[in-house]
Order: sequence, then structure tokens, then C-alpha cells
Amino acid sequence: NFTHGHTMKRRIDSLITHIPASDSTLTLVNIKFRKSTQEFGKISVSEPAFTAHSSSCYLLQVETGDLGDVYKIRVSCDDVPGFEGWHLKSFCLEELHTKQELNFDCNCWLTLNREDKELVKEFPTVTEDQKTLPVYKYVVSVHTGDRWGAETFANVYITLYGKRGDTGVRKLHTSLTKGRKFQRNKVDSFLVEAVSLSHLQKVVIGHDGEGYGAGMYLKMVTVKESQDSDKEWVFPLWNWLDTHLGLCETVCEIVTI
Repeated sequence: NFTHGHTMKRRIDSLITHIPASDSTLTLVNIKFRKSTQEFGKISVSEPAFTAHSSSCYLLQVETGDLGDVYKIRVSCDDVPGFEGWHLKSFCLEELHTKQELNFDCNCWLTLNREDKELVKEFPTVTEDQKTLPVYKYVVSVHTGDRWGAETFANVYITLYGKRGDTGVRKLHTSLTKGRKFQRNKVDSFLVEAVSLSHLQKVVIGHDGEGYGAGMYLKMVTVKESQDSDKEWVFPLWNWLDTHLGLCETVCEIVTI
């Protein structure tokens, strides 16, 4: 959905090199474009547009508002039952009137069955007249409090916000810390890959309320640009993410200190 600018036609050329399930269909592929402003462009492609075949090229034409200066794209897949993964080789965005092209060499898997365990990927724009933005694997650490009932078995989601946009909503799938996630007095760390956000400003974190006693007591969230980075952003809460305790909300926004 685009809220600004005139209507223009754009061609999206996406090359898929391999999908293991021979007759599977990508139920929903979300493609988002980040402009130099705060608005997003989003295209949702559902079946049968992306019927999966090995080494396939898909050509889509969509009408959008003015995307402005695109500096990154975000591609994501829904985690649907039986979905084994999607290998995206490259992505091309062409403005049909000016013939201007943006090419993204992706060459990655979107799957939970491989090492990266990612269903969301971001790619920076590569142009001759500007420096390509770096891609970081942010280390997001969730500090669960030391209170009775502080743990949760619900699915936890987070969005990081910086001076250069946001990561979009990310599900915290695989903890770098051994043991069950989000247990009392435990720190779980996750890798969130994204194009550089510059200085971080806030996070939005929450859970889906699944499971008995899904409420969670969250001390804080800390974020580093990488596992080797000395710079750390701290987002303190010291409160419940629960429908009946503390904030009486399962989602909250926390600014850095």
C-alpha cells in the first residue's frame, strides 16, 4: 500500500533457483521497499503467482506510488505447514517509464530448516553513486525477570527501530543460549539480520499469548550490532507483558536509555 506520490508501473523480476518440495506453493511472499522517507511500499504475492518449480523466473508487474530513493528491500515468507524453504537468487526492480533498474544479488535461503533459520531477509541497494549500506546480524538479548511466573511459552516478536528505518516484525525463533527459551531469570540471545539501522532508538516487543499463563516478566532488551561489537543499546522495562498484570498489555514500546 502506498500513500504518497503518483501512480507508476514497476516490474519485479525475481529468480528462484531451488525449492525442495516439488509441488509446494508459497502461500504468501511479502516484498517491502524502504524509501528515504518513513513510508513503506509492500507487495503481497499469493498463490498461484509463485507456484514452486526448481530454477524458475517470475515476472510481475505492479502499480505503485512513488517509491522515492529505495535503499533496501525486505523479502519474507509465511511459516506455513509443509513449507521446506525458498532459495532466492536475485531480485530486479524496474521502473517501466524510465527503464531505471535496481538489482539485488540475494543468493540466500528463506527457511527454518537450515543454518540461518530465517524467513525474513533484507538487501541493500547497490548503485554506482552511493555507498552500499552494510548488513548486520544484530544480537538481540531478551532478559526474563526473576519472578514467579515470569517465564512464557508464547511466541515472542520484536521490531528494532533506528534512525534509518526498522527491521519489521521478527519472530524470535532460535536462541543462542541453550535450554528452553524465555524462562525465569534467563537471558536469551537471537540474531536479527538487517540492513544497518544506524543509531537504535526504540524496540517494540510482545508475544501472541499462546499457552497457559502466557504472561511474561521482562527486565530489559539489549542489542548489539554484532557478537564482537562493544556498543550496546539498553531498553529497560522491568514490567509484565500480560493481559492482567503490570501494563495489562502483551506488546510494548521501549526507548533506549
